[in-house]
Amino acid sequence: MKNILVDGMHGLGDNVLQRAVLRRLLATNDDHIIWLRTPWPCLYHDLVGDRLRLINPVQTLRTQRKNAARESIRYDRHRPPPSRRLRVWYDHNSIRRYGSFLVGMLQTTLRCGDADADFSLPVPTSWLDKANALIGRQQKPLMVLRPLVERTEWAGCAARNPDAVAYAALYNVIREQFFVVSIADLAPRQEWLVTQLSADAIFHAGELDVETIAGLMSRAALTFCSPGFAIALSQSVGTPVLSVFGGHESSTFYAIGNRFAPTLGIDPIKPCDCFSRNHACDKRIDLPAAQSKVEDFISEHCHAA
Repeated sequence: MKNILVDGMHGLGDNVLQRAVLRRLLATNDDHIIWLRTPWPCLYHDLVGDRLRLINPVQTLRTQRKNAARESIRYDRHRPPPSRRLRVWYDHNSIRRYGSFLVGMLQTTLRCGDADADFSLPVPTSWLDKANALIGRQQKPLMVLRPLVERTEWAGCAARNPDAVAYAALYNVIREQFFVVSIADLAPRQEWLVTQLSADAIFHAGELDVETIAGLMSRAALTFCSPGFAIALSQSVGTPVLSVFGGHESSTFYAIGNRFAPTLGIDPIKPCDCFSRNHACDKRIDLPAAQSKVEDFISEHCHAA
């Protein structure tokens, strides 16, 4: 067998999208063993086997390093043999050109633009059991909330985040309809809340592993978030997702995931695709129009779960 050593991306959301790349590689290289460097082994639970093996990338990023240590048993103990190397990546030009992070990743990595590429993630019963043990049965539908955060590891958070007042206003429109679980991985002087939103259960110290988060999202009626991993993960497990955008990027780049789960992106009046940390993006949102979209979306998609 030949070998391909894949230097995967590091972000949680990027690794969800990266599942489409691995599926394509496995389908088109049946005479190869693929070795993937990833800090998120559990995201490939259904693909790992004789032809896909996982390697610890030895991360310096805080949350990634912590998860790789937690999942260390899932890494292959052997060093990959001499291999053809492949780097999973995307750039801003490819995202703009092809209209999505997913197709931009496929084009940059594999030179293919398969708009039907599959990044869906099956959720094992054991992950659902973790979620159920955490919150039990509730009278209201479940919402998973990602509060707005900033962090030192990536300075783009401030640019990408929506206006905090608008974010809270749209959240408060629907908050009382749900049992809300708020998730984050905060650490002093490394990652912090922009603003506190009310929730029924708060897990902000990184207590929840990826399996539990995916289980919660799979069980949820809605994920409410800003741009980031929560959009891709919610889409991948088939749960409706409502995301409020600020600067840096717009909702169009995530819309391709609508085929896996209903997706509503609330953009500013003047959406900005600058992909810049320094651009003075206009984050003002037409709140009455946005509120109407949110209420319609909730009514149509979010009370059957």
